[in-house]
Amino acid sequence: MLGRAHAAVPPDGVRYVSMGSSYAAGPGVGLPDPGSGGCQRSWSNFARLVAASNRLDLVDVACSGATTRNILEEGQHGFAPQIEAVTPGTRLVTILIGGNDVAYIPNLLALSCLDGGGTDCGPVVSDAEVDRRFALLPDALRAVIGAVRARAPGAQIVLVGYLPSVPATGAGICAAVPLSLADAARIRSVAERLARVIGGVADAAGVPVVRASLIGTGHDACSIRPFVAGAHPPRHPGWAAPVAYHPDQAGMNAVARALDHILTEPGEMQPDAAHGLDVSR
Repeated sequence: MLGRAHAAVPPDGVRYVSMGSSYAAGPGVGLPDPGSGGCQRSWSNFARLVAASNRLDLVDVACSGATTRNILEEGQHGFAPQIEAVTPGTRLVTILIGGNDVAYIPNLLALSCLDGGGTDCGPVVSDAEVDRRFALLPDALRAVIGAVRARAPGAQIVLVGYLPSVPATGAGICAAVPLSLADAARIRSVAERLARVIGGVADAAGVPVVRASLIGTGHDACSIRPFVAGAHPPRHPGWAAPVAYHPDQAGMNAVARALDHILTEPGEMQPDAAHGLDVSR
């Protein structure tokens, strides 16, 4: 679950910025942060857990529906682009982004609705268009990393992947994932490609990566111990509506443990491979 580079945990009280989409924000998990508005951030998403366990000064700007463009250029729900939270004194930045760029969750939701006999299911982005978007994604992720490094040269960057919702084989499809076998294979392929792109960009940039696709193996929405909700989860107190196909608290806890491991594993703490910066000082 670890990348080839490892981080060093920053000192107590230093600035940590969490950027990304809903898989980082945590809609439907625990209790909502009322100050996050339409971004729907949870008080118990993985960034909040890591900040608490390592006594970091968290600035959580992750936002539901975000794409790489929302990090770099265009804010959401009245908030500025997420990159503006990264200051010269920032020492840790986690980035979980890319799924909305390639219509991963939007297509999963739309196809589940259609295959389950629903109506008004929303559009399905074609495979050809998904391919086109995937071709753009590596450069977009590299641009995000570059922008963070430009604004905070001393920051340790960690990329975070997406926990899988669909079982690894078609035999595992269940009521919680109402997809045809063909559509399940279609979504599974996108999830696997997304994991490869995020991992490949992280490795090439010399930054650690939380390989959530491996962490979540056997914990998809059809499993006995899921890390993600299925298509029809209950509404949790405090949230306006159920949130399908997103990490549950167990999933957030698992990602937080993996990130803690990257930051604190004895004997594995190394400086940022791209910059030679020891963020433990």
